[in-house]
Amino acid sequence: MLKSRIYSAIRPLVRRMGPHLFNTPLMARLLWDSAPSQSLLLASCPSESFVVATGDLVIGQALYKQRVPFDFSKLQRVLSLLGERRLTLLLDIGANIGTICIPAITRGLFEKAIAIEPEPLNFSLLRTNVELNRIATRITTHNLALGEADDQTLLFDLSASNFGDHRVRLSQDKADTGGETIQVPSQTLDRIVEGTDLSSALLWMDTQGFEGHVLAGATRTLKSRPPLVIEFWPGALARTGGMDRLKAALAQAGYATFFDLEQPDAVARPFTTRAIDELAAELGWEERQTDLLLL
Repeated sequence: MLKSRIYSAIRPLVRRMGPHLFNTPLMARLLWDSAPSQSLLLASCPSESFVVATGDLVIGQALYKQRVPFDFSKLQRVLSLLGERRLTLLLDIGANIGTICIPAITRGLFEKAIAIEPEPLNFSLLRTNVELNRIATRITTHNLALGEADDQTLLFDLSASNFGDHRVRLSQDKADTGGETIQVPSQTLDRIVEGTDLSSALLWMDTQGFEGHVLAGATRTLKSRPPLVIEFWPGALARTGGMDRLKAALAQAGYATFFDLEQPDAVARPFTTRAIDELAAELGWEERQTDLLLL
């Protein structure tokens, strides 16, 4: 009740003082911290705008308070590592509310994007944000999961407070994310991009440990060995049984080099399955993770 009163008191002030006050970091923090739960707020970044849910205490909160697209600097770093390589299509797998694919288009880094997001609320915000930024003709969206077989239904455990941490559940074990469980239709990446020219594509993937299964269903997609960015979380890959699938898919596709994007220097390292095992051992099998660029 107190939060609602504070929020109700702040909103008229924002209207009177105008957008400059609204866009200050201090006002953003005040509005977020006083907003009722399950609200939607508009975050105006320098180049784009996003509708965010106040229930999301990670991506939504960081975006609203900092007014910077979550993890977008990582994409910029990847593009700098790729140098003069021409890229026109972004495949954003686990797109959430669009903090990667939307600025990638609005800032002219890519011509088109395909965004895939399985969770219904995230997907509705993704679609809203695509429309809000007037790029609906350049981003194709799919409300489904990706896996190693077509026409499946997957169980998703939803996080109650981190809307980027919804996870596929492959057993009947009790959910550990604090939220409800939903069913989501699933297809392979090969089917989704069938007929698409991938000669200048970048694959961007964050699926909370399900990367091995997604890549197992992307044999044709990976034939041309497009640059691939994946979250590498050994503990989550172990939970889903995806580590061997991940290594096999990357080896079969012929990836030869990888960069650990969490390292300040991010030097190129030869890709081998043994190198991946060594990196997994270094990170451990709990919560530590990194992001890899594979070429």
